[in-house]
Amino acid sequence: MGCGASQTTGSFPPQPSARQPLMKHMEGATGGAFPPQPSARQPLMKHMEGATGGDVENTWLQVCDTIDVPKGQNPHNNLVVKRSGWKTVRIFVSSTFKDFHAEREVLVKEVFPDLRAWCEARRLHLVDCDLRWGVPKDTTTELTLRTCLGEIDRCYADNIMPYFLNMTSERLGWVPDTDDVPGSLVEQYRWIFGLSVTEMEIIHGAYRKDNPNSLFLIRNDDFLSSIPQEARKTFVDENPIAPAKLKMLKKMIADRFPANRVLPYTCRYEGKKSEAGRIMLKMGDTFRSSVFEFFQTRIAKQYPLDETKIDPYLAMKESHESFMKSRSESIFGRDSILKQLAEYVDGHGSDVPLLVLGGAGMGKSSIMANAADEAEKRALNKKIPGGGGKGWHAFYHYVGAVPGSTDLEPTLKRLLKELGVVKDSTMPKDLESTTQLCCSALSNPNTRPAVIFIDALNQFDDDLAAKNMTWLPRKLGPHIRCIFSMIPDTPQHLTLRDRESKPQELHVTPLTLGARKDIANNILGKFNKKLDMDQIFSLLSKPASENPLWLAIALEELRVYGDFHTLLDKINSLQDGLLELLGQVLTRFETEGGGNLLIATLCLLEVSATGLLESELLRLLVDEDNLLPPSDTDEKGEREKSEKEGAGKVYLQQLPAFKWAAIYRDLRPFLRPFGDSGEGRLDFYHRSLSKAVRRKYFKNQNDSTQDEDVKALYYWWHKKLAGFFAASDNVDRKVEELPYHYIKLGDCQDKLGRLLTDWRVFDVLYNEEWSSVLQAHWRAAGGNSQLKHYSMEAIMNMENSPDRVDAQLCLRYERVAWIFVQAGLYEEALDLATKAEELEEKNLGNRPEKMAGLYGLLSHIWDQKCKLHEFMTRSQIPEEWETIQYGFKSIDLLKKLTGEIHKFKLAVQMMRVAFSLSTWVTLGGTAKLSANEGYRLGFEYIDHAIDTFKELGDTGTLAEAVMTKAVLTGSSTTAQLKLYEEAMELSRQAYGELSILTARVYINTGIYFEEKGDYKKSYAYFKKYGEVCSEVLGPDHPKSVRGVNILKEPMYKRMAQQMGDT
Repeated sequence: MGCGASQTTGSFPPQPSARQPLMKHMEGATGGAFPPQPSARQPLMKHMEGATGGDVENTWLQVCDTIDVPKGQNPHNNLVVKRSGWKTVRIFVSSTFKDFHAEREVLVKEVFPDLRAWCEARRLHLVDCDLRWGVPKDTTTELTLRTCLGEIDRCYADNIMPYFLNMTSERLGWVPDTDDVPGSLVEQYRWIFGLSVTEMEIIHGAYRKDNPNSLFLIRNDDFLSSIPQEARKTFVDENPIAPAKLKMLKKMIADRFPANRVLPYTCRYEGKKSEAGRIMLKMGDTFRSSVFEFFQTRIAKQYPLDETKIDPYLAMKESHESFMKSRSESIFGRDSILKQLAEYVDGHGSDVPLLVLGGAGMGKSSIMANAADEAEKRALNKKIPGGGGKGWHAFYHYVGAVPGSTDLEPTLKRLLKELGVVKDSTMPKDLESTTQLCCSALSNPNTRPAVIFIDALNQFDDDLAAKNMTWLPRKLGPHIRCIFSMIPDTPQHLTLRDRESKPQELHVTPLTLGARKDIANNILGKFNKKLDMDQIFSLLSKPASENPLWLAIALEELRVYGDFHTLLDKINSLQDGLLELLGQVLTRFETEGGGNLLIATLCLLEVSATGLLESELLRLLVDEDNLLPPSDTDEKGEREKSEKEGAGKVYLQQLPAFKWAAIYRDLRPFLRPFGDSGEGRLDFYHRSLSKAVRRKYFKNQNDSTQDEDVKALYYWWHKKLAGFFAASDNVDRKVEELPYHYIKLGDCQDKLGRLLTDWRVFDVLYNEEWSSVLQAHWRAAGGNSQLKHYSMEAIMNMENSPDRVDAQLCLRYERVAWIFVQAGLYEEALDLATKAEELEEKNLGNRPEKMAGLYGLLSHIWDQKCKLHEFMTRSQIPEEWETIQYGFKSIDLLKKLTGEIHKFKLAVQMMRVAFSLSTWVTLGGTAKLSANEGYRLGFEYIDHAIDTFKELGDTGTLAEAVMTKAVLTGSSTTAQLKLYEEAMELSRQAYGELSILTARVYINTGIYFEEKGDYKKSYAYFKKYGEVCSEVLGPDHPKSVRGVNILKEPMYKRMAQQMGDT
C-alpha cells in the first residue's frame, strides 16, 4: 500500500483539514473551558481493542488523505537560509521509550555533543528535543500529547522543516483511545485514531510534508535472540496487533522516503547494568555515523557557513523589522491615533517631534509598530509627499525588544548609516561624536527625507546623552519626522517638554468598551471560544481592562481555564491591576507544575545583561537541587559549599526537554520574539513582567537596593551567571554577559581585568578608532592604573611564552597601544608601538600594510603628545618632527597599497600631516625641513586629500580637509577666508548647522577677522561658535565654556553692549 497524490499543499506547520476522523463527543464532555464550536463534517472512527489488519490498512488510508506534499515535491528540499548572526537548530528525537535507552544514551553523550561543537563553529546553537526523557509520572494525557506535537511545531517555526530523527524497532508504544484526545487537539493536528503517539509524531513531523530533514533508523531484531527471556517484553510489544501495525509503519516509511534516509542498523546484547538491571546494548558503527553525517549534511545545506563579515547594523535592523511585523497586526480602537500619526508624517512645516504618551501596557508598542509598518510600505511605494526623487526612508527602533536595543550609541549609528550620513570608514568613534553628528544630520535640510520611529524612548540605558536628548536638535530639518513613544513624566519627556520649541503630544487613552469587546472576541475567536453576556460584562467592568496588556493576559488566563461552569468565578478572581495580575499568573505557573524551575528561569532572565539563549537556560537549570539561593535557615557551611561548587561547575548536561517544554509553554506569551535570525535568545518582551518578577521574587527592588537581604539575592544570581559564562566557550556571549556580572558583583576587579586581557575577549571589544565598551569596562575595573597593569602583565606573558609567535605578539603591541592612546596613556602607548615597529623590522619582514599602520600609529601618538602643550614654542620642534617623520613614512607605504580603503587611509594621513606641517611652518622649521618646504609639502598633501575625498564622495571629510587647507594657507589672507567659506558650505551640506566641524570653522573664521582687526565680525563668529557648541555639546562642555569665555573678554563685552546682546 502507498499514498497517492496530495489533496493540499498548504503552509507550514500544517493547518486543519476538513476531512478528519474525529472522536464522538461524550455526553457532558466540553473539551475545555468553553462549549465546543461547530466543525466541518468528520467521519467517526474509534480504535477498538484487538483491531484487525484491515483496520491497520484503513488507518493508513486516512493518513494518506491528510498528506500535504506529494513524494519528492517538497519545495524546501534545497532550501538555503541566509542569516546574520547565530541561529538555533532543533533536532526532534522520536521513538518509543523503554526499548531505546541505549540509543538515546549514545545520542546524548556522543553524537549530539560532536554535532553541537560542529554547529557552534558555524554560529549555530543545537538543541536536541528528546521528550521521552524527564516526563513526570503525574503528567496528564492532554499535556503529554500537546507537548510532543507542540515541540514539533516549534521545530517548524525555527527551521521551516523540522530536523527529525525516528528510531523504530519492535515496540509500537501507546495508542490513545478516543477518550484520551481532546477535540481541540484532534482538530488542530488532524489526529488519526488508531495510530500510536510515536506514529503521530512521524506523521506530523515528517510524513505529511515529505520532510527532507527527516531520518529513520530501523533496528534489526537479531539481538533479541541473545537477551534473557524475561527482558524481551522491554523490546517486543505484547499487543497482538503490534506486529501488523509495525510492519505497515516500516513499509509506509520505506515507500514514502528515499532509501538513504531509511537505514537499518544492528546492535548486540552486552549484559545488564547491575544497579538497575537495565539491558545494555552496543550499537554498530553505522548508528553514530549515520545520524551525525545526515544532520551535518542537511544543516550545512540549509545554513551554509558564510565567511563574509556580518554587518551588525543590518542584523539589528532585521531584528527590529521582525518585532515590528509581530506587533503590527490586530490593532483595535486606535484608528484615531493612527490617523493622527499618518497626518504628522504627511504634514508640512513641523520641525518638532511627535510624542506618543501612555502608561505601561497601554499598547504604545503595537501602535508604533503598526504606524511604522504602514509608513515603510508607503515610503517604499513613494506615497509620502515631499520625498523628491529618492523618496522617504522609514527607520524604526523598539527599545528593549531585541538584544542590544537599549544602547543609544549603536542605535544612533544605525540611524546615521541608514540615512547615508556615514559609511563604515567614517563612522563616529564614540557616543559623544555620534550624538553630535546625529544632532547635525537631523537638523540638516540636505539629509535624506526620513520618518524615525523610536518606541519606549525612556528605556534607553541610563546615561546623560539618552536622558538629555543631546542627539536630537531643537529644530528638525524640513524633511525629518520623529515619532517617539514613552511613559509620561520620564526624564526624556521632561527634557523635551522643557525645550523652547515644545514637542507635539498624543496621549494613548484607555480602550473604549467597544474596542475591548473586539479584542476579547478576536483573541478568543482564534480558538473557537466566546464569552457569554454575563462573563464579558464581569471581565470588562474591571477598570484594568482598559489597559490592552492587562486585557490580553486576562483573556489568555480564561482561554486555558478548564471549567466552563466556574468561568465566571475565575473572571471575578482576576486581580484588577497589571502587576497584580502578572503576579497572580506567575503564582499559577508555579503551583501548576513550574515550581522552582519556573522561578529560577524568571530570576535568571531578570538578572541577565541581554537575555539568555535557550541552550544556556537548559544547562543552567539542570541542577534541580541547587536552583534557588539557600534559605535563611541553611547552615553557613552549606551555603558556602553551594557557592564554591557553583563557581567551578562545568555545565555539560541539559534539563530534560519535556520539563523545559512545560516551562517554555507557560512563559512563551511573555517572551519577546527573537527575530528572523532565530537566534534563540529569550527575554521579557515587556518591562512590566520584569517589574512583576522583581516585585514577587526580589521584594520589589532592583539590584542597586540597600536592603541587605535583597542584595544577597541579586549577588547569588549574578554569581551563578558569572560562573556559567566564565566556563563558556562562546566568546560572543561571554563578552555580552560576563563583564556585566563581574561589575554587578563588585568584588571581581581582578577577574574583570584578566577577562579583558583574554585576547579572544579583547579582540571582540577592540576598535582602532574608539573602543567605547572596552574603555567603559576598564573604568569599572579601576581605571587606567588597572588597564596598564593587566595589559602589561598579559603582554609580558606573551613575550616570555615558550610558544611565542612574533606576528601575534606584534599585533598585541599595536592593538594595546591604540587602547592606551584612547585612554590617554601616551608614554605607555609609545613604548608598545616602538616595540611593534622593532619586531616587525627585525623578525617579520617589514610587511608594507602592517608598517604603514604602525607608522600612522606612531605619528598619532606624537601628535597627541604635542597637543598636551597649551602654547606652541620652538622647544616642541623635536616632538613635532616625530609626528611629521612617522607621517611621511606611513604615506610612502600607503601610496604603494591598492584598494579604496587604502586610498581613504592615505588621504586621511595626508590631511593629518598637512595640519602638523602648518604648525611646523608656524614654528619656523629646521634644517631637516625648512618652513618653505613644509609649506609646499603641506599643500601637496592637502590637495591630494581633497581630490580623494571628492572622488569618494565624502563631503564631511572633504569639509575638514578644506578647513585644514585654510589653516595652512596662513593668516589674514583673502584665500584663507574663501577656504573657510567653502569649508562652512561643505560642513553645512554634510552635517547641517549644528555640528562640531561647523563650530570649528566658526571659531577659525572668527580668529581670521580678529587678526584683521574686524572685531564686529569676529564677535559674530565667536558668538555662533558658542551657540553651536552649547546646542550640540551642552553648556558645560569645555568647548562651550571656551565660547563663553571668549565673549567675556573686554573687547567682546563692549561689542555685546554695542550690539544690544547684554
